[in-house]
Amino acid sequence: MKFFAFIMIGLFALQAPINAAGINVEKVVMDHNKKIKKLKKKNNELSGKIEVLEEQQKNSAKRIEELFHLMEYKKSSNVVKETMLRVRENNKKAKKAYTTARSFLVTDQYPQAIKLFTEYLDLYPDSNNAPDAHYWLAKSYLAKEDYQNAKKTFITFQQENPIHHKFANSLLELSIVHAELGEKNQAVTLLQSMIKKFPNHNSSIKARKLLRFIISR
Repeated sequence: MKFFAFIMIGLFALQAPINAAGINVEKVVMDHNKKIKKLKKKNNELSGKIEVLEEQQKNSAKRIEELFHLMEYKKSSNVVKETMLRVRENNKKAKKAYTTARSFLVTDQYPQAIKLFTEYLDLYPDSNNAPDAHYWLAKSYLAKEDYQNAKKTFITFQQENPIHHKFANSLLELSIVHAELGEKNQAVTLLQSMIKKFPNHNSSIKARKLLRFIISR
């Protein structure tokens, strides 16, 4: 009887894994595992949310960058438009000033022509008509018989515009200036050089006549 009781006590001890403090270890482990699974699930959910937030942040940063570039483009476009308008307005003023100066020259109003051509070159030195204005300024001085200024202006024109369509004409006109100033040798040398360099130019016929006249004097 005592032996049977001993066996029953042993079996009961095996079926109920409770420690001396009365804790069910198996239940504790199971609860712990459940908590771990819940924590893993929450962690995965948080990781997913973080990835979504990171992607949204990237998209927001991209949109901000695109907006910034758009604003810069619009700003640049406005600057370009304003610049073009100023250039067009400036070109209109330059063209009007040049045309007015030419009209004074062709109507023999040389002082006014000289004044306007000089102002034109000061205000619009890089304009398309600046070389022409320089040439016509020299012609205005020559027509006014201001030979010293004509000489200086023709020489400067030739130095700055060696391939200008009026270059050959300016050589003939500068030789006239030399002749008027009594600089016979310079006039002869310049005429000979011009005839040699531009033998078929229209001005070369006048240059040959002038050369013969100067030499005969």
